[in-house]
Amino acid sequence: MSETRSSSALFKRAEQLKRWEESETNRQPSEMGNKPKKIKFSSGCVFLAACASTDKEEVLNLLKSGADINTANVDGLTALHQACIDNNMDMVEFLVENHADVNRGDNEGWTPLHATASCGFLSIAKYLIDHGANVAACNNDGELAIDIAESDEMEDLLQRHIELQGINPDDARTFEERSMLEDAKYWLSSGCLGDVPNPKTGASALHVAAAKGYIKVMNVLIQAGSDLNCQ
Repeated sequence: MSETRSSSALFKRAEQLKRWEESETNRQPSEMGNKPKKIKFSSGCVFLAACASTDKEEVLNLLKSGADINTANVDGLTALHQACIDNNMDMVEFLVENHADVNRGDNEGWTPLHATASCGFLSIAKYLIDHGANVAACNNDGELAIDIAESDEMEDLLQRHIELQGINPDDARTFEERSMLEDAKYWLSSGCLGDVPNPKTGASALHVAAAKGYIKVMNVLIQAGSDLNCQ
C-alpha cells in the first residue's frame, strides 16, 4: 500500500475548516453600526451548509428551487465529497439518490472515491462503486484511489474491482497524457490548434502539460502553435 500523501482528505478537511474560519461567511463586523446589517450568503453556500448539517428537508427544498446538487466550495469539494470525508453514509446515500455526480473531481482531481479511500471508509467506498464510481479515475497527481488507500482492506476492495473490470492501472494513470498527446498531434497535422482554455481556471493545454511534466505533449503543442506567453 502506498503512503497517503500529506494532502489527504482529512488534511484537506482541516484546511477547509481553517479557511472557513477566516472567510467572510464566518466573519463578524468589528464594529456594529446603528442599524443591524444583514448578511446574505450565496445559494451555493446555503446548499452546502444544509448538506453539512444533514438537513434533508432543507436540501430538498433548495433542490426544488433550482440549487445545483454538484455545487462546490472554493476547493472544488461538493456536498458528496464532504459527506464522504465526514463518513456520513446517510447523506452519501441521500445525495447519490438525488443524482449527485459520483465522479466529480475537486480542484486537485480527487473524486469522492479518492477522498473515501484516503480516509479508509469501506462501507462508503463499496456504496460509491456500486453506484458508478470510477475506480480508474486519476487525480491531478496521476493517482488512482487505490494508490492512496488508507488500509489493506480498502486496497483489497479497490484491487478486486480493478481486476473485475479488466482495468490496467498503469494505462489508467497515463490516460490523460496519452489523450493529450493524441490531441496535440492531431492539431499539428491539421494545422488548426483546437485548444480551448478551461473556462474556470483559464488554463490552456500547454499550462496543463507543463504543470504535469508531459514533455512530449509540450513539444508537440509548441510545434502546433500554442502560445508560450499565454497566462
